[in-house]
Amino acid sequence: MVGFFRRERVCCGARAGAGPSLSQFGRQKADPKSDSYRRKRAYKRVECIWKKHFTGSRQHRRRLEMAAQMAALRTFLVMFHLLLVGGLAVDTILGDRVQFPETEQCSERGATLQHTLTGGISQTVARLEDVWKPAAGYKDRMSPNESVVLNRSNINDQGLYGLTCGSEEKLIHLNVITSSEKSVPEGQAAAFIFHDCTAGERGRYRVEKNTQLVFELDLSSGSISQGSGFENRTSVAPHWRTDGDLTLTLQGVKPEDRGDYFLYVLKDRKRGHLQAVRMRVSPALNTPEERNPEQITCTPQPPCKKTPWFTIAIIAALVLVALGVVCRQRICRSNVSSGGGRSPTEEESQPITDPRVPEENGHASLA
Repeated sequence: MVGFFRRERVCCGARAGAGPSLSQFGRQKADPKSDSYRRKRAYKRVECIWKKHFTGSRQHRRRLEMAAQMAALRTFLVMFHLLLVGGLAVDTILGDRVQFPETEQCSERGATLQHTLTGGISQTVARLEDVWKPAAGYKDRMSPNESVVLNRSNINDQGLYGLTCGSEEKLIHLNVITSSEKSVPEGQAAAFIFHDCTAGERGRYRVEKNTQLVFELDLSSGSISQGSGFENRTSVAPHWRTDGDLTLTLQGVKPEDRGDYFLYVLKDRKRGHLQAVRMRVSPALNTPEERNPEQITCTPQPPCKKTPWFTIAIIAALVLVALGVVCRQRICRSNVSSGGGRSPTEEESQPITDPRVPEENGHASLA
């Protein structure tokens, strides 16, 4: 403890003075060798150390807190300014190529595009020289071009961007969205599943295809608007208000309906949860089996294409009959030769003679 006071003697001694003043210890000068003098000097040093270390730490923490609050306030003001001036919003699907269209209109040499990260920190994305050139950290995803184009987007690209072109500054908000994929046969119906809280809510449920309106539902009045080319083809579940089921059904899918669909609820000029679906249109189904793949049927084959079991049976029967005839003839011949008798052919070849007359007492009797 004594050593600690000695280390602080230089700093605190200079502030407290070489010795106590008359105003501190009374009108009479205290004896430097007295106990009271030493106690007062020790107390003064402790007070000096306390103010230096602990009070300074609180002030440092306070300064850090104020800096964080200012950064959050600055981010809020930028976002509020974006809402007031109507900054450009760009939506892209995760992994897709994304272009900042405002950069193509800027020709001011030295212009920059910066990304505002969490905490109010700005990171340079690209700088305009003869063309837009990527900054460090973007060289693997961007090539020099007439505009700023990221070859593939990742989730960290989401956020607010500031384009400084001369004395003009423009704000761009990039939304990076994860999506699902759907393949629908031409002429069939497509369902875009979406759920949101609708009980007592105000706002508008919107479905867009590549920034083009497909369907809009006013959650308070229930009125419906349909985009060009989607008239009389879109609908939602009848009990959407009580169930919160805002699944959109698109009837009679056409080849030109392929693309990226974005679904969200707009409340107080702010978009809620944004959902994306990438739809592909496959060729139309022609046969009933293709229209209903769950029902499996067997197509009857023509008679000439049936299995040849009947023909094989007939051939086998003929072969067995022929073998039976041959075997019978061989068996009969072997029996005649072994018995020494005459064959039926020999008996038939002998001449027919009159029957002998019976003799009575050595004389033949005439009939």
